[in-house]
Amino acid sequence: MVTETVQELLAPLAGGRPATPPSPTMDDIGPWRDCIDALDRAIMCLLNERVVCANAIGQIKKVHGAGVYDPRREERVIQNVLQHNAGPLSNEAARRLFERIIDESRAQERQHYQEKPNVDE
Repeated sequence: MVTETVQELLAPLAGGRPATPPSPTMDDIGPWRDCIDALDRAIMCLLNERVVCANAIGQIKKVHGAGVYDPRREERVIQNVLQHNAGPLSNEAARRLFERIIDESRAQERQHYQEKPNVDE
């Protein structure tokens, strides 16, 4: 189950964010980098799970002859993300990130479920 995997990936952060002393040294960067590394692994896991979901949708669309691109749905996805953005990431930055995520998901969907195989390969 993806949730358990993400929880496992985030386990090193269970104690909260690292502390930064009033007069930090370069040695204080290490725990923050470890935090970022754990978050990046969890984000990667979630992005791959999102693509699995998008591919399932692509398979359903193919069966029903629906196209990959649905601008209204994509805008609803963006609005959902923006409504739940608590910051500090700006809404503009969140929009750009999710536009890219959606674009990559759409590319995967096209590649796996919409394109006709090349008979010359």
